[in-house]
Amino acid sequence: MAQLLEPFAGNRAEAAAGQLIAHFGSLGRAIAAPREQLDLALGANSDLVHVITAARALVTGGLLEQISRTPVSVGDPAFGAYLRARIGKSPTECLHATFVTYDWRYLGDEILAEGTSRHVEANLRRLLSRAFDLAAHGVILAHNHPSGSAEPSAEDIMLTHRIASIVGSVGVKLLDHLVIGANEIASMRERGLL
Repeated sequence: MAQLLEPFAGNRAEAAAGQLIAHFGSLGRAIAAPREQLDLALGANSDLVHVITAARALVTGGLLEQISRTPVSVGDPAFGAYLRARIGKSPTECLHATFVTYDWRYLGDEILAEGTSRHVEANLRRLLSRAFDLAAHGVILAHNHPSGSAEPSAEDIMLTHRIASIVGSVGVKLLDHLVIGANEIASMRERGLL
């Protein structure tokens, strides 16, 4: 990590890398961390916090550009990379929604809720509001498991059925619900759970 920080941190790179690893445990979690957590980890090095968040925004923006040009596909590696960049390394569970047209064209996406390391509450009001604002015909949900497992829990499956029923009743189709693990992304539709 020190080598990656060196162009921005100079002779502070080694110390900054040590602080980030000590606080977050890995490069991926450090890069995905909220600005406030980076501030806590790096202390007086606020310029490095700015650089890290700017680099993250640049990478995420490039990935978003790739998925927004073509129909969204849950099997597309670019879409998977985008979801991993957005929520994959978060230390807490995050519920993310990608809104699409009737032919799966990208309309927008956002993190709808953040929870704890083992649970996230769905904000259905916000989900429906954004779907209506964007005139979405479909939504692809995704949430991460900080534990690293991509296996949907019984609670994940129940929540998915509840959301599918609610959004379906107002003309929005839940196209898939993805669980982002450390090494794989599980599709509830592919597993017959949706």
